[in-house]
Amino acid sequence: MKKILILLAVVVIALSCSSDDDSGDANTNEFEQIETTLPQGEWEISNYFDGQSDHTIDFESFVFDFKEDGSVVAQNDLLTESGTWAYDNSSSSEELVLQFGQMTPFNQLNDDWEIVSVSNSTIELSDVSGGNGDIELLTFTKL
Repeated sequence: MKKILILLAVVVIALSCSSDDDSGDANTNEFEQIETTLPQGEWEISNYFDGQSDHTIDFESFVFDFKEDGSVVAQNDLLTESGTWAYDNSSSSEELVLQFGQMTPFNQLNDDWEIVSVSNSTIELSDVSGGNGDIELLTFTKL
């Protein structure tokens, strides 16, 4: 009886240590719910830092409306700016790709932002600034 139990234990251990397990740099699609979260309501930029510089005030009056078709509209009482957004998981990290025109301050948002976290009320993004290597942090909060 002991031999059967030992043999059974060895088989269970061997099966649980299968070499087919994903490991390393496998992309888990942890943040793919961003595709359904963003189009559910209006958002504001609650934080935008480029290194030590706080640029949140540049967007303080804008409301962002992300559509299911990949379009986004940023609007305040005086201005409307249109752009596009997309979830991209084709690289080693999951990213939110934002593309607006070249009008200031929206040109600052044109980037492939690495997704840090996603909840029903907050989207946190980061990027390494191309020029000086500073870390950019961008947070959208649901209104």
